[in-house]
Amino acid sequence: MSKKDFFFVYNKKVSDFLKERGHEVITIAQDLKSKKVFSLFQITPELQQALIEYKALKK
Repeated sequence: MSKKDFFFVYNKKVSDFLKERGHEVITIAQDLKSKKVFSLFQITPELQQALIEYKALKK
């Protein structure tokens, strides 16, 4: 696996949405440079579909 296999989420609302849809968080951590907290998810077709749904809800 490489970095491109993972989705870094810096937005709590998006992270919560994905968790509510049943996507498992690999970890929650803080970026060393920016000090921002992020959630890490593995990219799957289901995760990509959930992100499309989230974007549609935001319109």
